[in-house]
Amino acid sequence: MGRQALLMVIGYSLIFLMSGAMMSNSTVDAFKNAMDYYEGNILRDIAISGANMGANYIYVNRPLMNSNPWWSGWTTPIKLNGGTFTVAMDSVQDMYGNWGRIRMLATAHYGDSTYSVTVLFHPSQFSKFCMYAGAMPGVFFEPSDSIFGPAHIESTLNYGNPGGGTMTYGAYFGGRVTTKNGIAALTNPAVLPTFAQGRQDGVTVPLALNTTQLVAQAGANIFNGSAGDLWLTLKNDSVSYKRSAAGPVTTKAIAQIAPNGVIALDKGTLYLQGQLSTRLTVASLRSSGSTGGTVIIKDNITYKTDPRVDPLCRAMLGVVGYGSISIDTTASHNNFTVQGSLYSQTDGIQVVNYNSRPRGNLYVLGGWIGQTIYATSNGTTAGLPINLTYDERFRVDAPPYFPGTNGYEILAWYE
Repeated sequence: MGRQALLMVIGYSLIFLMSGAMMSNSTVDAFKNAMDYYEGNILRDIAISGANMGANYIYVNRPLMNSNPWWSGWTTPIKLNGGTFTVAMDSVQDMYGNWGRIRMLATAHYGDSTYSVTVLFHPSQFSKFCMYAGAMPGVFFEPSDSIFGPAHIESTLNYGNPGGGTMTYGAYFGGRVTTKNGIAALTNPAVLPTFAQGRQDGVTVPLALNTTQLVAQAGANIFNGSAGDLWLTLKNDSVSYKRSAAGPVTTKAIAQIAPNGVIALDKGTLYLQGQLSTRLTVASLRSSGSTGGTVIIKDNITYKTDPRVDPLCRAMLGVVGYGSISIDTTASHNNFTVQGSLYSQTDGIQVVNYNSRPRGNLYVLGGWIGQTIYATSNGTTAGLPINLTYDERFRVDAPPYFPGTNGYEILAWYE
């Protein structure tokens, strides 16, 4: 009996010893895991802080914009929270081989560990707006108006019912809306528009047309208005053009006449129509003098395939005018379709004879950007009420060398 008791005591002692060792190891492992988690969080926070500081530097100093030099980052380690970080910068191409994007790599060091954050920036361009207006003189968003993409008013957003009737609901804005001076109601201020993705006031985004860049990219193929205006017909991956209404027609592949994707006319009027299957920006500029720089859309402008149903659609059009962009009235049909982002630097997009032309519709897929918003119909019997649909591709992409806001936006953030 005594021997059995002794064996039991020894057995229990071994069990307790093993349990104690296991508990000790578990405690050590738990402590180590807690320390690894703590240090990992510090390491990640240092990297994110470095990326945010680098992004702020880019926002304030804008490398290669407004005469700012290129910024190479912070190659000498910067101390932060017991560790260090560095920031490296390089310029990268987009999917079409165009330069201008910036890739920033923020690398943190804490103890023996490292952690990196990669941020991709791209130039912010006005094509990101579904609608942009510098001013709204005597023009109002009515209850029936709907804008389904990002919108900015570089003044006061006017809304109401010009007919004077009581409003039971307001206009609908499906994208984020920014304004410089807030909103003002024409009637019944208790009825507000619907801002589905919010509204922010006090934001300023002045129009800024970089004529020098567009002229440089057009290169030797820029057309001079002193030799006549330019009639341009898009033919998928080619263009036909003439210098007068009755002049001879020349047809060239876009890759030949516009290898950088830019066709420009200086100091003249550009007449435009047709169908496109590639990427192109057409511009009517005014580098000097007081005339020219206008665009007249003679007939429908469409993509060969609709990007809303074809995810592989490569076609993308930008139409840039120093002055007005006008929808003509001489086409044999009443309805107009324009696919592309329209930009007027000093004026706006107009419908010729909107108060007397036959009633129809103006369907726009892309953007409507101008210094001024104009009425496109008389509201009842004449003109072209606008149906404006946002091209979602413009959130992260733009036609070649489309006018920019002189800033960068974050395109992607990788950890």
